[in-house]
Amino acid sequence: MTNKTDYNKHLWGHEIIWADTKKYSGIMLVITEGEQTSYIYHKKRDKTLFILQGVVKLVIEGRSKMLQHGDTYHIPPKLMHRIIAIKGDATILEVGTPIEDDIIIVEE
Repeated sequence: MTNKTDYNKHLWGHEIIWADTKKYSGIMLVITEGEQTSYIYHKKRDKTLFILQGVVKLVIEGRSKMLQHGDTYHIPPKLMHRIIAIKGDATILEVGTPIEDDIIIVEE
């Protein structure tokens, strides 16, 4: 398990990896209002999102779903997805299987 947090800056905001063990991982995503993550999927990674702050549009396989504070959404492996911060900066907790180098970027 990592004993420190890892901070990664992105064009859409930043992420903080606060847990990465052999059994699970935890990431906090902060997406700036009006920005969006890349359209991606994971080969193996399974994760659940919990919206802490803001309103987001979750694009899943080309369909949109609005999520806000308190909402959760499960994203299994191989499901293409993107997150767009619609109202305010979005803060999202992501808990899932261990982080692997399995991200496939479909569109930036």
